[in-house]
Amino acid sequence: MKDETAISLYESARDRLRSLITQEKEVQEQILHWGPIVEKLATLAGEELPADVHERIDALNKVKLGSEVEDLGLTDAIRWVFKQPMLLPLTPTGVRDRLAEMGFDLSKYTHMMPPIHNTLKRMKEAGEIREVEGLGGLGRAFVPGK
Repeated sequence: MKDETAISLYESARDRLRSLITQEKEVQEQILHWGPIVEKLATLAGEELPADVHERIDALNKVKLGSEVEDLGLTDAIRWVFKQPMLLPLTPTGVRDRLAEMGFDLSKYTHMMPPIHNTLKRMKEAGEIREVEGLGGLGRAFVPGK
């Protein structure tokens, strides 16, 4: 015979835990969305990002990416970079830096910039990204296509 009180308490506690898990996922997504924006604004403002904020953003990025990074090819990794929120267009070196931040293994390339440039060129030709003037009119940069 089942204890109806225990069952009721269990179901209530289980439902509360599910609710908290859902809230946690939503908060993590918000942190992942706002993290890069705050990082870029700190850079533009000449401010240092607090260590605890930087560590939290990095930790969530690693959890989100997990082993997916190891399975991504260069083109898919660059696609992922352009799907992230950005304040400014990305230069090829900015793309390289974002790849490194996400944990993509660039050491397998003797010279890492030529494959990045070639991939950006192909993605531009395919309409996945578009070229725009770099910050201050210097160089070239890219934003998601459309």
